[in-house]
Amino acid sequence: MKTTYVFDTSTLINDPSAYNQFHDSNVIIPIFVLNELDKLKKQPAEVGRNARVAIRKLDEICLKGDISTGVLLDNDVLLSIDATYRNLLEPEFAGFGDPSYGDTQILACAYAHWRLDSDTVLVSNDINLRVKALSRGMLAESYDVEGLSSTDLYSGVQSSKDEEAGLALQQLGYIDPADYELSLSNNECISFETDSDVIAIGRKVSDSKIKLIKKFYPWNINPRNTEQTLAIDLIMDPNVDLITLIGKAGSGKSLIALATALELVLNKKEYDKLIIYRPIQPVGNDIGFTPGTIAEKLAPWFQAIMDSFELLFSTKNSTDWKKNLEMYQKKGRIEMEAITYVRGRSIPNAIILLDEAQNLNKEDIKTILTRAGENTKIIITGDIEQIDNSKLDATNNGLTYVIDKFKDSEIAGHITLTKGERSRLASEASRIL
Repeated sequence: MKTTYVFDTSTLINDPSAYNQFHDSNVIIPIFVLNELDKLKKQPAEVGRNARVAIRKLDEICLKGDISTGVLLDNDVLLSIDATYRNLLEPEFAGFGDPSYGDTQILACAYAHWRLDSDTVLVSNDINLRVKALSRGMLAESYDVEGLSSTDLYSGVQSSKDEEAGLALQQLGYIDPADYELSLSNNECISFETDSDVIAIGRKVSDSKIKLIKKFYPWNINPRNTEQTLAIDLIMDPNVDLITLIGKAGSGKSLIALATALELVLNKKEYDKLIIYRPIQPVGNDIGFTPGTIAEKLAPWFQAIMDSFELLFSTKNSTDWKKNLEMYQKKGRIEMEAITYVRGRSIPNAIILLDEAQNLNKEDIKTILTRAGENTKIIITGDIEQIDNSKLDATNNGLTYVIDKFKDSEIAGHITLTKGERSRLASEASRIL
């Protein structure tokens, strides 16, 4: 018999799709949880974002069936919403507390189902609510969100244990995916692996061809992992006009994008200039008005880019990296601009790097993509787990939107970088915090 779990609001605030983790079970969401989510959706930061995501996901599930009786999801999860209002004046609910209080109604909902099935479990991160449940002999547990992803995005990379296909790709330089029953999207990458090693990596470049990808060192930068190598290959390909890169802090997405862009613009001279855009979105409290010219106002927002430039120009044995950067800026080969002024522009023969794009909405992203003129390549980078715009979340930001819409396009490619390369501390912080 399936275990029944009754969710508290805090569970969905921690993970908007938490029900997906309760395999082969019945999950019940009290209607009062929806009432509380509706109030919380206007809150700033993570709480408001996750409340909006939770509501949106439940709305999508409602389209699949009758959620009042239950909708069967993946992993044999039967999800339903209990819209019953319990009269807390009845003897069985004596001592539950204020009837108008949301937690009281959620507790009453869990209690009613527990009376029918003693294996029913209340899932809540509210310690007091769990204690109330346990004091009545009910089962209650917290929800551990650690290790869960806020969204299931297209990663752009598959892995395969087909050694024969991997060896053929390594020897011939290309294979036909149909010969090995491989199904890949346009420009999707694949890594052929054994239990201990990577045999070869490739990318689908046509319906009948997966090409072998070899290491390339743009601007003297050595890619540190397979994902970075794949990202470089996508950016270097003149047939790919749009590249999206997402990854946790320290995965190297911005550095790899900048190094490859500099290689194409300054070394190979395949494009006239590199234009870098970043959204003006503060972390935490804004410090308010800052005096100075536009360049001086923008300087704090581009400090992360300047840090990367310092590293990249230092690899060219430059004794004065800032002087070299300023020289290229004066020549018009490198520009750093505010997104505010992009509307109306038409930008031909350039590479546009849009950094921290998780803080942009769909309309902003569309505005920037439609600025691309002939022979312009756009690279979009970001981390959907570090959204600072309180109006956006992991599913409705512009970066996620573009990745989903362009995943089958012949002129677009995407890579999710999962390995932190900044430092041991940065990688550990991304993992445990």
